[in-house]
Amino acid sequence: MRLKSQFHILVLWGQLIVGQGFEVRMIKGPVTAIHGQIAVLGCSFTVTRGPTVENLIVTWQRVETDEVVHSYYYGEDQLSKQHPQYSGRTSLFPQEFQNGNASLKLEAVRPEDTGLYQCYVSTTIGHEKGVVSVKFAAYYNEPMLLINQKLSSTILTFESRGYPKADVSWYNGDNLDNSLLSKSSHQQTADSLYTVQSSIEINVTERRSNYTFVLRNAAVNQTTSRTLSFLIPENSIWNQELSCNYYTALTSWILVTILIIIIIITIIVLAVVLHKHRYIKPMKIEYIKSGLP
Repeated sequence: MRLKSQFHILVLWGQLIVGQGFEVRMIKGPVTAIHGQIAVLGCSFTVTRGPTVENLIVTWQRVETDEVVHSYYYGEDQLSKQHPQYSGRTSLFPQEFQNGNASLKLEAVRPEDTGLYQCYVSTTIGHEKGVVSVKFAAYYNEPMLLINQKLSSTILTFESRGYPKADVSWYNGDNLDNSLLSKSSHQQTADSLYTVQSSIEINVTERRSNYTFVLRNAAVNQTTSRTLSFLIPENSIWNQELSCNYYTALTSWILVTILIIIIIITIIVLAVVLHKHRYIKPMKIEYIKSGLP
């Protein structure tokens, strides 16, 4: 009887030691989930020789709301308590259970998938849980160019959609930052994505000039740049108009200058004449008086 009791103590002690060695390990750092794509939330657990995955339980939940994302027990998926938001979008990797893989596959990522996720794993040797953070991002699509031609200038506008807010810059042909001359706005749409619009007004005064639009989305390490080149042929109407405007302005300046000079000369001449007239008139009167009897 005493030998049997010692045997039970050893068994329980052995189970305690094994249970203390059970771990659930989560992927380090936040997971960036891309809009409309597949995200895998890494979760692994300790396995040993023998039937470790018998009676395996894997449950994924949202930390903030306790919503059930995915559950597995009794050897199959149990989705009766799954939140409708994740219906048809989640799955595990059953063939990898024996290797300690309890990762969650999340398809068709949405903005509302952002948050904290808890992975709970229970096996015959222990149970534990871990938490991973998910951040949402979306690549900005191909920028759409809009050109608004005015009488003496051109307005260039690029528009694109993505997430989160992107950094926008403008550069000219000398690689000088012209961003201060531009106007940019971000508007969040019903699907939580951002529509960015950036405009710059330019005056083409040279035959050849370049302007570059740059969009950066640091969340997905995306950089998109588009360069516009303006070339005005020597005999083009635009070039003729520029030349015509130049000569018209020059001629106007010359005419105004001449007119000012004429006015000044006229004023001077009038001043001299009036001065002489005031001097001569008294002399004539004095001469007439001196001739009277």
